[in-house]
This record gives sequence, structure tokens and C-alpha cells, in this order.
Amino acid sequence: MYDISIITVNYNSSEDTLNMIKSVKKNTKVNYEIIVIDNGSIYEEYLKLESIKDEKNITLYRSKLNLGFASGNMLGVKKSSKNSKYYFFLNNDTLLINNVIDILFYTMEKNTNIGLISPQLYDDNEKRSTTFREFPSVSEKYFGKYFHNLLSNRKVYNYKKEYDELIDVGIVSGASLFCKVEAFRKAGEFDTRFFLYCEEEDLSKRIRDVGYRVCLEPNAKLIHLCGQSTLRNFNIEREYIISYFYLLSKHYDIINSFLLKMNLTLKYFFKIHKNTTYKKLFKFCFNLNKSKQSLRYLQKELKK
Repeated sequence: MYDISIITVNYNSSEDTLNMIKSVKKNTKVNYEIIVIDNGSIYEEYLKLESIKDEKNITLYRSKLNLGFASGNMLGVKKSSKNSKYYFFLNNDTLLINNVIDILFYTMEKNTNIGLISPQLYDDNEKRSTTFREFPSVSEKYFGKYFHNLLSNRKVYNYKKEYDELIDVGIVSGASLFCKVEAFRKAGEFDTRFFLYCEEEDLSKRIRDVGYRVCLEPNAKLIHLCGQSTLRNFNIEREYIISYFYLLSKHYDIINSFLLKMNLTLKYFFKIHKNTTYKKLFKFCFNLNKSKQSLRYLQKELKK
């Protein structure tokens, strides 16, 4: 039996995965297992992970297709111990600065009403980076953060400031989601209709909706190398639009959803003069069948 199931998804970045595992071993004392899901990497990348297969607390599983973030992590949940008390969905491009997992574990044990918590993130120069933010809202997008904060039913913290104690936040970074299993299941787990973006917004909101706190624990410190396996290009930006529009349709009524979608659409419109990519993204916002353009389906077509 393990206290924590650490679940990570590897996509053509096996060196990152191996380095992350080393940092976990070096900095963690609590009882844990590691589940590595290889998300359709090229075979040479997958072979680099073979060295971890024989370790008693590590499970390696290979998927032939890139399942995306949500489905990849849900596969990790299925492969994990059935008795774990916590899931730690940890990006493979991360490194522990201190005993992150121990700190998060004991904070959750002490505060049983927390359902989801994140460490403070740092970049590869160990400069503090954004770890939390608020769920998208019409009040913030159109009238600014100050007006939105006035309407909030809880204290809203400034994500640009540094904190030294546990705080309640709206959304935590998807790079490091430490979840109480009970809260994760009660909230409905990951929505696998998301492929690559907005899973943390969706999960954070649903965990709060079922009565748990979502928090930042700044005393736990984690380096995030920021998307080493996901290079930005038109297809990736398009994937964000697909996920973001789905998120809004899922959680808002027609009017609020429309206003927030229009807000993003206008941002692309005002950047059209910069390059043709923004023009293509602007036009894509009006596509009525966005989901069929997802990388989830395009890779299947390429495999045929």
C-alpha cells in the first residue's frame, strides 16, 4: 500500500522523466509509487525508460497513441495502487527543489478539507513563476481584476506576489496537481474530452464545487521547465482554443460563454497584423466543428 501515487506522462522527453524520478527519490521520504505513462513517444524515446521497469515502486506503461494530458493521467490512475490516499499528477519536466512531496502530504493530512494543492513553481533559473490564477470570468476579462475581486465571495490573492503561508486560490497549475483521492473521485476525475489544455481549470473548479479547498503551499518548491515536450505552433495554439471554448461551454450559460469566447476571438483579431498565424487562429474561433480538428483525431488519421 502506498500513501501517494505519483503519476506522470512522458511524450518524447524521456531524459526529463528520468531526471524527475531521480529528484523524487532524492527528496522524498513518504511512502509512494510512480506510474509512468509513455504517451505514444517514438520507440527510441520509450527505450530510454526501460531502465526503470524493474524498480519495485515504479510502473511503466506504453500507449501507442498520444492520449493527451487528461486521458494519459487517467490511464495512470487505472494502473496505480487501489489504496492510495493521494494522487500527485506531476509533469515529467519538473525537478524537486526541496522535499515537495513530503510537505504537500503533511499539509493535506493536517488540513482535511483541502482537495487539491500545488507547490510553488520556479523556472529553470529558479525564478518564481506563475502557479495559480482565477477561473476565467466576464467581470475580469471585460472590467479588470479589481472589479472581479470586489465581486468574489473569497479573498483573491495576487498571483504575481510571493507568499510564505498556505493560501486558497482559484486554479492551480496543471504541472503539479496533488489531489486527495476522495475529492478527485467526488469531483468526477479528469474530463477526458480535454486533450491538452484547460484540464486544471476544469478540475480545480469541480473540486471547489464539491466543497473542497484548492490551495497553494509555497513552502514546497518545484522547478518546472515549462513545456519541454510541447513546442508552440499553430496546431498547439488551435488546440488551446478547442479546449478553452469547451471549458466555457461546460461551465457557463450561453450569454457568459459567448462573451468570454468573443473576448479571446477579439484578442486574435487585434493581432492579425503581426503575422498570418493570428489570422488563422481568429478564423478558427468561428469554426463550428472545432473538436474534429483536435490533435487527438488528427494523429489517428496519420496512423492509418
